[in-house]
This record gives sequence, C-alpha cells and structure tokens, in this order.
Amino acid sequence: MKTILGCLFSLLFSLSTSLLADNLSIGFAHADLNNPYYLAMEKMAYTQAAARGVKMTVLNAGNDQITQNKQIDALLDMDINGLIVNSVNEYGSMVAIKKARSRGIPVVAIDRPLYGDYLAYVGIDQWRAGELQGEYIVKHLLPKGGNIVMLLGIPGEPATIGRESGMLNVIQHPKQAGKYNILGSYRADYCLEVGYQKMQEAITTFGSKIDLVYGLNDAMALGALKALREAGLAKVMIVGIDGQKEAYDEIAKGGQYKATVINNPAEVTRKAVDLLVNHIKSGKPPASTSVITGTILVNKDNVAKHQNPNALF
Repeated sequence: MKTILGCLFSLLFSLSTSLLADNLSIGFAHADLNNPYYLAMEKMAYTQAAARGVKMTVLNAGNDQITQNKQIDALLDMDINGLIVNSVNEYGSMVAIKKARSRGIPVVAIDRPLYGDYLAYVGIDQWRAGELQGEYIVKHLLPKGGNIVMLLGIPGEPATIGRESGMLNVIQHPKQAGKYNILGSYRADYCLEVGYQKMQEAITTFGSKIDLVYGLNDAMALGALKALREAGLAKVMIVGIDGQKEAYDEIAKGGQYKATVINNPAEVTRKAVDLLVNHIKSGKPPASTSVITGTILVNKDNVAKHQNPNALF
C-alpha cells in the first residue's frame, strides 16, 4: 500500500509540475533591438522559453530608461512569474526591480550587470573583454604605440564602462606611459549605421593619423570598417567585441579587422532563461549569482574554430 501511495504521489507531483511549467510566464525587459546581437537575444529568448513550455514576452525599451521602467511595470501587471532585465543602465532600473521583488518576482540580469535585488547575472566579464583587446593591441597590433579612435556604446551602462575601462586600464598602465594616444571617443550606441557616421567624423578630423579603431561592439566596428574603406584608409586596424559572424568573416580574410571577443547571445540568453525557469519551478537559489560565459579573444589564429554561417549572430 505504501508503495502504491508513493507512486501515486510521484505521479501527481509530476503532473502538477508539468501543469505549472505550461502556465509559467516570463517577461524580458530588453534594452534595445538596434543591432544583430540584441535581435539574436530576443530570438533565443522566445526559442528557449518555448522549449521549456513557458510563455515569453519581450519588450524593447529603445535605450530609454524611463520607457524600460514603464515596460517593467506593464510586465508585472501581466502577472509574470519571473523577469529578465537587460537594463539600459545599471542604476536606472533599481526602483522597478525593487517593485518586482516586492511582489515575489525573481529577476535575472542579462548581458549588463546592474544594481538591485536580483537573483543572478548572466553574461560575459565586460571588464575582461576590454582587457583582452587592450592586451592584444599592446602585444601584437601596436607594440610601439599609436593613435586610437574609440567607438563607445551607451554612456553609463555597464558594458560600455567595462569594455572601455578594461582596455584603457591596459594601454594607460604606467609601463605604457606616452605610447598610446586616444585621438577621440565617439558615442555610437552599439549601432552599425551610427558607427559608420561617427567614423566618417573621425576621418574628417584625424585622417591618416589614425592607427587603430576600437569598437566596443562588432556592429560599430563593422560600420567603421565601411567608412575606412570608402576613405581609402586600408592600413587602419580595427578590433571589436561580441563575436558577430560578419566580424569573424573579416578576421578570416586577414585584412584590417584584427580581433573580437566572444559574447555569444544565444548562450547568454539560453542560460538566463534556464536559470530563471529552474528557480521558479524548484524554489531553490541558483548555484551561482554570477554566471560568466566564455570571454575569449578571437583573431586570425583561432577564428576558424568559431565561424559558423548558420549561427544566430
């Protein structure tokens, strides 16, 4: 009799868990959809949620923090069971996240670290990504020094801070004193078209003085590459971050585009969805509150290992 009751209990538990999964709903407050990386995150969010039997709602803030906070309120009013946040900036969403937690809604930060009472962060080490590019510039691209133009993301948000500061921490180290000159830093919003426009401005101002362009993501760097080609500046080197497949293609050609750093949107988003769903279903905290995905520099020596024409990004 005990065995039969035990089997029945297990069956009922399995059925209730299955029904719970079918009725789970997750909100994703996304910073923007202005480049392929963010679009790949959105696609994987829907794909992985469907694979887990969970409803997913993604809202695009258009890089506006006020809009994002209103969207988080809207998601909470949908009676979601969990929230993923790619915050426009690290402080601006604190009040909205506090509201979510007051309602018992767990929050996962994705791609951009933030401040607040959240369950876990999932993404690359943004500072280390910048350091990797700084080290590659110092050791391999401009060992004797040179003039650099920087294309930045959104001011004040964690990826911009980490990727910029990590790189500057290397090239402005006392042992590199006087070797590297930042000609100009331009806000290009992680967008290819804006990167192209800002690079045109830099070319007009600095011309052949430019030795290297550091784009804080590959989309901006690819925009810069287009502008440099049009200006006939074929010797200017370019590096980026994110591991966009078009950047891999350029690196494989052995031309101006020298390196990127992997920041796989599919991996980051899949892990964030799984972490949140697992927590909601089990009630247990994740094994780690910081899930750092592979932060790896890719250049001509290892690009063949990472190229995948069928990748989302």
